[in-house]
Amino acid sequence: MKKMKLAVISDSHYAIDQLEKLLKFLKREKIQHLAHAGDLVTKGVGDLFRQFPEINCYIAIGNCDYGEELVTLNNLPHVMIDTVVQFELEGKHFAISHQDGIAQRALTGQSVDVFFHGHTHITRIDDHLHPMIIKPGSLMDGHGFLLLDVPSLKVDRRFRFT
Repeated sequence: MKKMKLAVISDSHYAIDQLEKLLKFLKREKIQHLAHAGDLVTKGVGDLFRQFPEINCYIAIGNCDYGEELVTLNNLPHVMIDTVVQFELEGKHFAISHQDGIAQRALTGQSVDVFFHGHTHITRIDDHLHPMIIKPGSLMDGHGFLLLDVPSLKVDRRFRFT
């Protein structure tokens, strides 16, 4: 039985070509879940996500996310998008906010196994904490992406889409 994987990215900004490569990789590898910790809105991003309905996308709104593309993303049935997004996979509870601390404050007292954040463009994995805190770095800046095994929560850092 193939293990469930969750791809984790942040701060793709204008790197729509990298985002497209990632989505094609996820589709080819049959990875059905993507967490994006914000700052993804650029021209064409809504249409890009529309092409991958088999990938469930959990997206935090970043400080650079606004306009018509945000409306398009919000209307896609396979996309959950908000300032704080919560979801559950294989009995593990996840929460995303673009900036560190926002999801933690909003979800005080609730069960969360992993928080995802972006904004700093710096990769940091605090897997010794409970809940874990994962900052995938910036896709635009070449930090690649993370694959998180669910439910073990083991992190695999990737730089290439092959």
